[in-house]
Amino acid sequence: MSDLSSTEALVAADLNDGVTARRHPVQVTWGPDGLGVSSDALAETIAWSELVWIDLLPEAILLGRKDRPGWRLRLGRDAPADLVARLPQRPRFGQWIDRFGFGKSLAGFVAVSSMAAFVAVNTPSWLGRRVPVSWEAGMSDDNLEDLSANTCHTPASDAALAKLSAMLDFENKDGSLPPVRVEIIKLDMVNAVALPGGRVLVFDGLLKQIDSPDTLAGVIGHEIGHVRERHVMQAMLREFGISMVLSGFKSGVTNTLGRMTALSYSREAESEADTWARASLAQANVSPVPTANFFTGSADESSYAQYAMAAYLNSHPDPASRADAFRGAFRRDQTYRPALTVPQFAAIQTACEDDPKVKPMMPGQ
Repeated sequence: MSDLSSTEALVAADLNDGVTARRHPVQVTWGPDGLGVSSDALAETIAWSELVWIDLLPEAILLGRKDRPGWRLRLGRDAPADLVARLPQRPRFGQWIDRFGFGKSLAGFVAVSSMAAFVAVNTPSWLGRRVPVSWEAGMSDDNLEDLSANTCHTPASDAALAKLSAMLDFENKDGSLPPVRVEIIKLDMVNAVALPGGRVLVFDGLLKQIDSPDTLAGVIGHEIGHVRERHVMQAMLREFGISMVLSGFKSGVTNTLGRMTALSYSREAESEADTWARASLAQANVSPVPTANFFTGSADESSYAQYAMAAYLNSHPDPASRADAFRGAFRRDQTYRPALTVPQFAAIQTACEDDPKVKPMMPGQ
C-alpha cells in the first residue's frame, strides 16, 4: 500500500469480508488515494469513492463497500479526526415517527425509559417481544422488496422448504401464528439469518456445505427459534437503537442483509434458539446427531470450504458445548426419520442452479 505511505498512523478495526460471518481484526491506514486495510492474510486499498456509510453504532462506525456485498468494516468511535473527515458523509434519515402506527407510543416509552438506567438497559428485551409481528413483517418487506430476484425457486425446492418449515415450526401446528417463510438466497456466503417478520434466509453458500437434510433441519430450526422467541427485534433494538429500527434502514438489500448477518445475539438468546431447535427436531422425530456433528466438524482444514464452515460456527458461542447438548438430546427409545427424502433435499441444494431466473446477489441492491 505504497500510496498511503504519507500516513503513518495505524488504527485497529474489525472486518467482515462478506464471504464468512466471522469478524477479523485488521489494521487501517489512510491517505489521499483511499483507505488501507491489512492483516496477516490480506493487504488492500479501497478508494474513498467505493466506501459507503452504513451506520453509527454506540461503539463503532460501520462502513461498507459498493463493490462487495456483505463487506463491513467497524472503526472505533475514537478514530482519529483526520480519518473520520475523509469517510463518506453520514446520510440523513427521514421523518420516521409518522411512518409507523405505533411510533408515538414508542417515542413516549423512550422518554420514560431515559429517566431510569435500569429501564434503558432492559428496553430491547422488553420492547422487542411487544413489537407487533405485522409491523415487523412490513419493515422486512419494505427493506427487502427487491430480494425476489435473488431468491431461488423451483416447484420441488419450494415444496420441500414448505414441508420442512411446517414440520419444524411446532408452535404453529394450529395455524394461529403468522407462518415462517424459509427462502434460499443466491449468495456464496456460509450463513443463514432470521429477519424481522418471520423470514428465514438460507444462503446458497451454506447449502453447499451441508451434507444431510437432518443437519439443514437443525440449522433452520435454530433460526425459527430466533423468530418465535422474538430475538431478532430484541437484537436490532440493542445494537442499532430504536430510532434506527424505526427508520427502516432504507439503504438497499445488500446493506440490510449485511446488518442482519453481522447482528450479534446474546449467549442466552443463542441458547434459547438451540433449545427451540432441539425441541422442534424431537417433535418432528428427526435425529439431533447430524446437527451435533455439524457443530464439531471434520475434514481438511486447509480447504476453503472447511475454513468457511469454521468461521460460521465460530460466529456462534462455544460450538463444542452446543454439539454436546444436541448429542445429549438423542433418545435411543425414539424412532427417528429423515427430515426430507433424498430427492427433496437435492431439490433444495440445487435450487439456485435449477432456477433459470435467479440472479446472484450484486453490489448496490
